[in-house]
Amino acid sequence: MIHASVRLPGRCASQCRQWPSNSSFAAILLVVLALLVSACGGRTSTDALAQPAEAISLSALPDGLGRGFPTVEIDTRSTGRGALRAGAEAPNFTLRLDDGRFLNLHDLRGRPVLINFWASWCGPCRLEMPDIVAQAQADPDLVVLAINVQETMAHVQPFVEEFHMIMPVALDANAELRNLYQVRGMPSSVFIDRSGNISTIWSGILDGVLLQQLIDGIR
Repeated sequence: MIHASVRLPGRCASQCRQWPSNSSFAAILLVVLALLVSACGGRTSTDALAQPAEAISLSALPDGLGRGFPTVEIDTRSTGRGALRAGAEAPNFTLRLDDGRFLNLHDLRGRPVLINFWASWCGPCRLEMPDIVAQAQADPDLVVLAINVQETMAHVQPFVEEFHMIMPVALDANAELRNLYQVRGMPSSVFIDRSGNISTIWSGILDGVLLQQLIDGIR
């Protein structure tokens, strides 16, 4: 191998010696980039921790049919209960929106609540839904939570539009809430009084007269 030697003018040689070699410069650049990436990652993690999911009121749910179509999350402290019965505290659960905001059932204490379990393929669900929607429209104090069990939005959306369901329509994709509330068939409805306790558990279709009577019992 032939080594060539080039003599630089004195001033240029002096200036060039002040700069590191190419390999040294590349190493320094990599270190700087690594520090920048690490710093950015740290800020992202900190910002995420500084912005926890926000608990909201019922009125803060989005406007429109299905009120944002929240998903159901189970409070693990509510699992492992015995048989549900009238007079017992209603097991808590969470309705969570896509943006992370959430509403707990227990936050609705002070208002009468009707939880209705339904599915689009359920004939009796279709028969009773007009009366349930009418009650939700007529009584602003009544909270109606329509829980769809194990269906996709492709089935849920047309049903909600057909019956003009103005109440929160929550998606129980894995049937966790159905299991927590020990629902054996649909439709099933749970009536909860203002104290957060179960008043009535009804399995089967509700006609207008019976629905009115059971709602009067939790007002």
